[in-house]
Amino acid sequence: MTKLECGVKNCFYNKNLKCCREGIQVCGADATITDATYCGDFREKLDSVTAKEEHCIDGPEKILNVKCDAVKCIFNDNCKCRAEHITIEGNGAKHQSQTECGSFECSC
Repeated sequence: MTKLECGVKNCFYNKNLKCCREGIQVCGADATITDATYCGDFREKLDSVTAKEEHCIDGPEKILNVKCDAVKCIFNDNCKCRAEHITIEGNGAKHQSQTECGSFECSC
């Protein structure tokens, strides 16, 4: 399990820079650079109060399961992230393609 810091403040699941999901999917199977990765679970927040309360009943997750399609990342182990800490970036994103895994490191 990985500690996740989410800098995508306008994500539906973001509360206090943490994620309200039990896990996320980092996408970008062919990624060799950070910009080619993205959070597959990003959803733009349209009503900030309702979204936070509806999906964060017990509060945001401090540690979560991160599935990862970025097979060239040094932290990828059988499509699971083995990094102790990752960041998701892309504040102001309107679409998941405008987010990225800031912790991606290519093994190439």
